[in-house]
Amino acid sequence: MSRISFGIALLCFAAVCGAQSPGGQGGPEIGDQSGQSTDPDVRHGAADPRAVEIPLYPGARISAVLTALIEKGFKIKWSPEDVLPTMTILERPKATRIDNVLNEILKPWGMRADHNQMDGGYRVRPLKKKNKG
Repeated sequence: MSRISFGIALLCFAAVCGAQSPGGQGGPEIGDQSGQSTDPDVRHGAADPRAVEIPLYPGARISAVLTALIEKGFKIKWSPEDVLPTMTILERPKATRIDNVLNEILKPWGMRADHNQMDGGYRVRPLKKKNKG
């Protein structure tokens, strides 16, 4: 009798696992557009971070780079009064970490990207001048 109950429990467990797996019979597969979603942009792939192009070439506007990084999912706060439309990337950044990339493209313009302790992410600010006195 215990073998039969063990077999039934095992079959039930397998059925539940199969229904919850991405490729199982019970639900839509990953990437399936027929599943309901609360956000229509996510359903159509418009919010796919891989689809965002980041212009990291000399001559690209820094404001465009910051906007692309925000669309990619990074939390970056910046003010249009600080980052002027005339500010462009002077040379392609060599860094790979986001904080180093930001500082590398902002430093020639007297700007820096600090870690934002309140909200996470980064805050773009002008470099502070040290008072000699």
